[in-house]
Amino acid sequence: MRNFVAVVLICVCSTGHLTAQIANDAIRYSYFNIQGTARGTAVGSAMGALGGDFTALSINPAGIGGYWKSEVMVTPAFLHSRTTSSLEGNPSQEEQVNSFNLPNMGVVFANQPKRSAWKSVGFALGMNKMNAYPEEFVFRGESIGSITDRFAGLAYLRRPDELDPFEAGPAYETGAIYDFDENLVYETDFDMSRETPFEKEQLVRTSGHYNEMVINFGGNYQDKLLIGGTVGIPFISYESEKLYNEDDRSDRIPAFDYLQFDEFLTTEGSGVNGKIGVIYKVDHSLRFGLAAHTPTWLTLTDRHYTNMRYDYTDNNGSESFTSFSPDGEFEYGLRTPWRAVGSAAYIFGKSGFITADVEFVDYGSSRFNFTRNSDNPADRDYEEQVNTEIDETYGGSINVRVGAELALQAFRLRGGAQLLQSPFQDDNGMHAIFSAGAGIRGNKAYCDIAYQINTGDEIYIPYLVSDAPQQIVNNSYFRGQLMLTVGFKI
Repeated sequence: MRNFVAVVLICVCSTGHLTAQIANDAIRYSYFNIQGTARGTAVGSAMGALGGDFTALSINPAGIGGYWKSEVMVTPAFLHSRTTSSLEGNPSQEEQVNSFNLPNMGVVFANQPKRSAWKSVGFALGMNKMNAYPEEFVFRGESIGSITDRFAGLAYLRRPDELDPFEAGPAYETGAIYDFDENLVYETDFDMSRETPFEKEQLVRTSGHYNEMVINFGGNYQDKLLIGGTVGIPFISYESEKLYNEDDRSDRIPAFDYLQFDEFLTTEGSGVNGKIGVIYKVDHSLRFGLAAHTPTWLTLTDRHYTNMRYDYTDNNGSESFTSFSPDGEFEYGLRTPWRAVGSAAYIFGKSGFITADVEFVDYGSSRFNFTRNSDNPADRDYEEQVNTEIDETYGGSINVRVGAELALQAFRLRGGAQLLQSPFQDDNGMHAIFSAGAGIRGNKAYCDIAYQINTGDEIYIPYLVSDAPQQIVNNSYFRGQLMLTVGFKI
């Protein structure tokens, strides 16, 4: 089965800026692990036919009709992330990250009009977390091939003054690539030692979040039909720090001693989307929900820079050179896919419920806009290239969320799962995220706790290169999150 995530680093377009806007980034900002309240998370975020929980407002806005009283809630959480990495059969390395975050906070104002067919109407304002990006991992070991092959490829048939300032330019300035024959075909110290393995290492740290502000309005008509709409305003923050080095401690490569290439990227942005939904109560036990989500129109800004150091030894002795790129900045747009959500729930009186959501999303319909603030033909060409890659690589997926709650008077026990289909066209595999929780519900306040487990494997590629050995890193990750929601009815 093809891996869900292939983290690809260091890709440069013809304009010279680092292309964080690669096809995978469209998935980063549209492939969700919804984390709202602890109750919603505990039942696998399968809230589309239930309502009465703030998580539902990011899934089916008609859930606002399930509120009979106003309330305010907040959900702090603790996340533990552990990643084990291995470079091409070398011994694995393990790194861990612990962090606190805030998956949810909100307030709901509910009113029950007198002598009206509308049994309740409500307005809600708050935030749900759609995804989070904290991770740290390291790989080290011996393999053949060098990142200088990439730098030489980027420089091919370009004069030194035409080289990009983030990769090929610094490589030329430090001596990692050179052109002794002056034919614009650049050489490296590894050309005569292509089958010789040597040491490589990289530390990768990422952090950030995708939070969605929820502005919701809706109501309950004759306790039969719940209707609602949500305006979602996402706020995105993503940071990555990647420290890569190659080292010839065993003196296997003539001339070469040490290379260091560091990359730093921050992405910030916001956008807007819309959601509409209905919930129909067949009777007191059975209900169905249907919701549609518009694309999210995002405006994102990348800020990035790189550092490079290259050490070598020649007839003149040991030499060491460093180069620092300029600070790069690029603003662009991204349109994420439409979504459709169908839901069903069966309520066992006061004993609990079972619930399920089925969501369809076409990841291949995401589109970048690199020419929003640019008339550079190279940006237009690259935009077309990346969007074509998205269209050819990703396709429609079905995500399933299921959950259940058992009520024992005021005490609740819950469990659930999310089954997320791979966004790749040629992969029908499902990625499972499991959760469980408990809670106490009172007339004036409630307290819920949940624990979510997210495990999986992914392929990491430290740099892209053609006609040369490619480095492949296998990552296995575990992410456990403990959440606590405290709410008060007002």
